[in-house]
Amino acid sequence: MQALIDQLLDFPERVAALVEAVPVTGRRRRPADGSFSLVEHLCHLRDLEREGFAVRIRRIVEEDLPELAEIDGSALAVERDYQAQDLATALRDFRAARAATVALLREHQPRHADRKGIFGGFGVITLAALAEGIAAHDAGHRAEMQALVTLPS
Repeated sequence: MQALIDQLLDFPERVAALVEAVPVTGRRRRPADGSFSLVEHLCHLRDLEREGFAVRIRRIVEEDLPELAEIDGSALAVERDYQAQDLATALRDFRAARAATVALLREHQPRHADRKGIFGGFGVITLAALAEGIAAHDAGHRAEMQALVTLPS
């Protein structure tokens, strides 16, 4: 579990390196398929960290088999106008939110690793599985952001 927690803690630095690899003029450019721009990815990661992952961790630890809400990231992107938000602020806030999430995981692992919640289409999940899901979510966004590095600006 420690390796996974270290990986989660390192992810914002990997994101920061990807941000630096994309020219300023390309940071709001969306791929041809209409998926997120770099700034939209950062806003999504920030909000999901605060309103999704941290909340789910707390609820799994504090409640008996809580129902965990899914978050529609695409809807939030439109509602909150991610495309118009400041990338540097989103990155800073994502770093802070991820550090808080990792602190929660460190506090509650391994003692509460087997506590469970019901998470939408995923069914019953443990706290340990939630941490693995965060890492998988990171990997998906990292791949999408890496593809943005090669888009013409």
